[in-house]
Amino acid sequence: MVRSLAKFLSLKDLDAEDVRVLLDVRERYSILLDAQKALRHSYGGSLGFEKRGTVEYLIYRPRGSSTRRSRGRRTTETEKILADFKTGKERADSVVKGLQRELEARAPLLRARGLGRVPLLAARILRKLDKIGWLGTSLTVIGTHALYAYEAKAAVRIESGMLATEDVDVLYDARRRLMVSGDMTGRSLIGELRKVDRSFGRPNGRTYTAMNADGYMVDLIEPQDHERIMHRGAARLSDAPDDLVATTTDSSRWLLNTPKFETIAIDEKGLPLRIITLDPRVYALQKQWIVENDPTRDPAKRGRDRQQAVLVATLARRHLGLSFDDPALSALPHSFRRLAEKLDDLPSDDGATW
Repeated sequence: MVRSLAKFLSLKDLDAEDVRVLLDVRERYSILLDAQKALRHSYGGSLGFEKRGTVEYLIYRPRGSSTRRSRGRRTTETEKILADFKTGKERADSVVKGLQRELEARAPLLRARGLGRVPLLAARILRKLDKIGWLGTSLTVIGTHALYAYEAKAAVRIESGMLATEDVDVLYDARRRLMVSGDMTGRSLIGELRKVDRSFGRPNGRTYTAMNADGYMVDLIEPQDHERIMHRGAARLSDAPDDLVATTTDSSRWLLNTPKFETIAIDEKGLPLRIITLDPRVYALQKQWIVENDPTRDPAKRGRDRQQAVLVATLARRHLGLSFDDPALSALPHSFRRLAEKLDDLPSDDGATW
């Protein structure tokens, strides 16, 4: 069965120069992300001396907050704290601006080499979720967009037909609701999506879906029957009345306690972005589970699910060196892990295309 399916799947290795260019950009973008994180946290807000009566105090004002925190009276020590803060902030800001210019200058090369793969709107959405700290914490990419992460990490190119999709699915870990609310006061998922595209709204009858004027959708999924910690009621990231409310799916019930998979991919403009998604082995097992256990699934979609299961299992084993017997998958039920046996009889490796 797998051999008959495999001939329809195209998987092409990147050449050595493509890999070099990709790794070079990935390294620089990782440094950029660290510098941006430092600007938001270590150097976010303002620090300076303010006079209270006849005494000067070093006052820190967090960004976006009216609170003030005193670091003490003006002394040699607090003057050094301020000097180090200014120097560190200037250095991080210089790194960010320099790397942004460099990555933008390299973007045409990546486009020309065909390395820009992630659709632009999806890339903008994922960057927004990453910037506000939700990607990889409360929200994890699932569905077809995960394939962009797998192919980028494996240094291969998957045929475009296998990647075609008109929506982004994100898995919601409602157990983190209180931590997110404390860090992101006033934010809502629908509100953040509207900052990317103002036309995003909830279509009638689909409280778990945001859709823009072009019909592009973002679905919020919550695993069925998982035990929520620190959360009760509707599964949503905020109390905004128009925010998305997650829907449950049978096939996602085991996904919260499985390993995450993180990498840097390239969008259609040639610019990098971070994707955090499911471990590819879990993705393949979930697709196989859907094929065998969801009788309501559209037959055309079921066929594609099966092809994706075979494809991602091959990527996991042959290109990423991952085993389905790994103890890291022990949180999954044995019956679910045994589905890997259906993906064992893979075709022989005859080079770049199979």
